[in-house]
Amino acid sequence: MIWIFVFLILNFAISWNNSVSVGRMWSESKVIGGSLRVLAVSGYVMAVGGFTMVYGNILLMISPYIIPIFLPEFPVDSLLSLTNDMLYVLIVAFLIPTGNIIWFNSVVNFWRRRTLANGLPVAWNSYAQIRNTVNAARHLPSAFSRITKALFGGKGKKKGNAALIFMAVFILVLAVLGGWFTASAIMKKADLEYDGFEEFEPEFG
Repeated sequence: MIWIFVFLILNFAISWNNSVSVGRMWSESKVIGGSLRVLAVSGYVMAVGGFTMVYGNILLMISPYIIPIFLPEFPVDSLLSLTNDMLYVLIVAFLIPTGNIIWFNSVVNFWRRRTLANGLPVAWNSYAQIRNTVNAARHLPSAFSRITKALFGGKGKKKGNAALIFMAVFILVLAVLGGWFTASAIMKKADLEYDGFEEFEPEFG
């Protein structure tokens, strides 16, 4: 159980750092556009995805204690399984495409300036992207299969499936909204506090 909290704290910290980094270039990326804008949007999406994963897991951990209070007969175990699968698919949709963009940008930076400071992000981004892609290839098919079975049912489809799907989507929406609001708030604060254009302004004295 402890490693779960360590994992969530680490992901929260990484997402916070991503939000700050994106905020520091957000206004500038609107003006400059091009690859900088793509990188900023990718970092923003990744930050939202990271916070969504944290909030989603927290909601999954507290749901078994809250739902039975209001819905004693509700199939909580089935809800947790479905929501976990949907959350995983959503996070993969967040992380894989944006991760490729951020990884490519780190490679370009290292190619232009071969320093240790530029090399470390390449090593970490390469490891993270390979790990995420391999895990997605390994787990996505079974997750999709379980989601499809829950959404469209089969011979053993239960009458309470609609309520189960509604609750799963509700938890997912809460997690996404939490991730979006958190990333946006941090990003906007960093955007207001940092002016990247000052670095390019000539000094007079």
